[in-house]
Amino acid sequence: MSATATTAPPTGFTTSNDTATAVAATTLLPPAASLLDQLLEHTKSLPRNVTGLGTIQLGIGEISSQARLLRERAAPSSDGDTKAHYLLAGSGINAEDIAQDLETVTLPTAVETTVASATETDIAGYLRYKREENIIASIEESAKQTARKFDAFVSANIRLDWNYEKLLVCEHFGLVPRGTASKLGGELGIATTGTRGAVQQLPASSAEATPGRTRVQLATATGGWKKSSLGRSVLGPASGVLEFADVGGVDTVIQQQQMGLLLQNRQQRYAAVIAALNNCRLERRSMPLIPEMAEVSKSFGTDTRTQQLSDSWTMLACVIPPDSAERKFAHDYSESAEDSPEGVNMKKLIIRGSRHYLEMQFFNLVESDIAKYPQEAQLGGIPSVENKILAYLKLRFLKNGVWMKQNLQIVNNVPIWALIFYLFRSGHLQEALDYTLQNEGYFQKIERTFPIYLKAYVKSEDERRLPGDLAERLQAEFNHHIRVYDPKTDDPYKYALYKLIGRCELNRKNVPEVLLVTEDWMWAQLMMIQDTASATTDVFGVSPAERYTLLDLRNMLVQLGARHFNPRGSNPGVYFQVLLLSGQYERAIHYIYKYHSVDAVHFAIALAYYGLLRVSAEASSLDSDLLTVDAQGRPEIDYARLVGYYTRDFRRKDPQIAVDYLSLICLCGDLKVGDKGGQYLRLCHESLRELVLETRDFASLLGDVRADGTRVPGIIEQKMELIKISNEQEYLRTITEQAAEQADQDGRTADAVLLYHLSEEYDVVVVIINKTLGESLAIADLSSDEVGAGVSMSLAAAEDPVQLARNMMSVYTNNGEILRKVTPKNREACAMLLHIVDARRAYEAGRWEECLQFVESVNVLPMELTNNTGSIRRRAQQFGGLDESVARNVPMLLVLAMDSFVRITRDMDASAYGDATRNKKIGELRTRAKNCMIYAGMIQYRMPREVYGRLTRMETEL
Repeated sequence: MSATATTAPPTGFTTSNDTATAVAATTLLPPAASLLDQLLEHTKSLPRNVTGLGTIQLGIGEISSQARLLRERAAPSSDGDTKAHYLLAGSGINAEDIAQDLETVTLPTAVETTVASATETDIAGYLRYKREENIIASIEESAKQTARKFDAFVSANIRLDWNYEKLLVCEHFGLVPRGTASKLGGELGIATTGTRGAVQQLPASSAEATPGRTRVQLATATGGWKKSSLGRSVLGPASGVLEFADVGGVDTVIQQQQMGLLLQNRQQRYAAVIAALNNCRLERRSMPLIPEMAEVSKSFGTDTRTQQLSDSWTMLACVIPPDSAERKFAHDYSESAEDSPEGVNMKKLIIRGSRHYLEMQFFNLVESDIAKYPQEAQLGGIPSVENKILAYLKLRFLKNGVWMKQNLQIVNNVPIWALIFYLFRSGHLQEALDYTLQNEGYFQKIERTFPIYLKAYVKSEDERRLPGDLAERLQAEFNHHIRVYDPKTDDPYKYALYKLIGRCELNRKNVPEVLLVTEDWMWAQLMMIQDTASATTDVFGVSPAERYTLLDLRNMLVQLGARHFNPRGSNPGVYFQVLLLSGQYERAIHYIYKYHSVDAVHFAIALAYYGLLRVSAEASSLDSDLLTVDAQGRPEIDYARLVGYYTRDFRRKDPQIAVDYLSLICLCGDLKVGDKGGQYLRLCHESLRELVLETRDFASLLGDVRADGTRVPGIIEQKMELIKISNEQEYLRTITEQAAEQADQDGRTADAVLLYHLSEEYDVVVVIINKTLGESLAIADLSSDEVGAGVSMSLAAAEDPVQLARNMMSVYTNNGEILRKVTPKNREACAMLLHIVDARRAYEAGRWEECLQFVESVNVLPMELTNNTGSIRRRAQQFGGLDESVARNVPMLLVLAMDSFVRITRDMDASAYGDATRNKKIGELRTRAKNCMIYAGMIQYRMPREVYGRLTRMETEL
């Protein structure tokens, strides 16, 4: 918004002096003598602050200054004054009388001083400031009124009940069964959504009202998540809501569903290869992973993008030998310096493989074109490599028996330089040399030294490298005779051969009329590249300025960027392949992930399997880029997060496949630079724990423990070797137990109990059960209104802690080996809590005698008939040694006992018949109640004050 728009008054805004002027214009009709008096009276009757907004005030000095400025601007003529005089006189107004009245008006000195001082200052600026200040004050007042109205609306329309809110919190943490809060809310007339529902409905309704979008909700299980120990979640958020552009209504939805089915089919086919890979790893057998991946990719279709992805797998197969073992290149690629012997050998491997792929790809193109146009190709005779290349040349340059390209050197109706070049281009160097030697006589007339250079180049021990003396001779010959290229007369293929064989003029990396497509250009760059172990080594006798390495090519490709190779963004496969050919695997995966995420993940897995992927070690945030750069400037990719996020689409539906993928994070666990290997092991284990907690498929993933104590291994345990865990105890400690700790921290009690049980931490299971059971007993209010009303204390749910405690203790009691691992104190505490539960339920059902029996079985209160104060004191002293979960429920236990005493006594007193037995019974009840009150008095400072007051009132009723 511009400053002008900000400072301008709102539309319809009227200042106080504007209003006075308007009123005055309608009241200047009475006789002149009383004009000013009437005007004053009218101003008193003007409305004051009708809208509640602030007014804009001007002082007398300011009004005087503005009036003077208006007079100066008007500058009326005498003729105008005369016309005004007659006009006013016709309306019954005597201008002279008004002038005399105005002259009689005298202003105090203070006002005159103010006017004088005002004229000496910036009146216009002051007025603007005051106007803006008043406008701001008015806006603030309006905002305050809006806030007050909103508060009033909330107070009138949203009803809060704190008991309902408390149950909501307890329900969230699993302390009461689900639906308890909703039931109470219905009784109170509270909407089940409450304030949370009102807030949640706002974004939902906003999303539904957004035009041009179709929201597709995928059913997912809910689960609270915390950050992992490394500051991030390896798995990331589970897939929940997908949004698609709504461009075709129902047709668009159908199209998206079809795309989803295709994506699912793609994932399933890749998943089958991953499962087979892990089986081979468990059996310690090697697997030709890349050919398997290539077959899967090839089966997806024949369109251009699919073909490019399939060709990319073939490209990697040319770099990685088929017999390569797992992590074969990890040390040389990830941990060795670029200029070390290992690093140089690694780069040579990449150059040779990429060059071989481009040569093989070109020769396939030659054969394909010949097969398409056999008449024009005129292959005939023996289909040798030489004849195929010549047939290809005829397809390109021969028409009606005439070579159409005028600058080709034709010898015996053969474009000799073009033939040799394309033999080079297709990787047939020996065939090129054989042809040259067979036709050496032709070269005696053209370039007599060329066969010498070619033979040395092909036969050199160091692959494709001229000896120093011949390199110097070729450089000199090139500079003198070939360097200056004339497209009208010079053969471009002769220029290209000399340039590539001698690595001439490296500052100009293109060859005119020859390198027409990206594949040709990349092949030429790989032909000219030479890497050595020393940065100062002179290559081929040329100066360091003429050096051209793989690093130089990589830098150039990054500078050109995707916009150069894919300017319209419709063909991402080209730049992806360029990055792969130059050995920039991390950048390639990062780039293609935006277009083909499924394939990108599997390219990353395959490269990581062979050790050709640099992975990042630092714990990054969830919104950080997958691609980072290390201290040496080498790109790294967040491989763990890449694989973990990929499982979001199927980890709930098929956790076994998710385990197969997540276990591949441990591929990088062998890295020895810093703690990168150990960190990836931890990331793998953490991701598996997150998978367990999210899916809650404990029996399938972690296994089970039968009642007799025998273990049934789960999916993760069956793959211990893949995740670098050596034995069962380490597995329990690393995966199951830590998952249990996380579940306990998240308040997922049932999950924590089962996980600790699976990790064979039986004593911890009982501790958690006691804690949860004690809390659940303590949260419910115990009032007389609840008795007999059918309101339970929320311990009858399917996952209620009471049932959980009974089930687990039943299993443990029937297994002596397990029971021995539970400390006696925890076992006793659990038994006492279960007796308290029984007492509470009997009390709620109105079975007072049964309630007292259960209270006595807890063996905490002095329920004896004796008046032995010493015995009561000993019980009070034992209170401090009780388990915390039991101690916090002793006050409630006292209330149960005292109220039962009162009710039984009241029923006996109300009986129409009295006898000695009844009186004796009442006496016994009063004795036991007295003992309980003595006990309560000894521990009264360890329980709430209101409880002790309530007990005192009950005692008076006995």
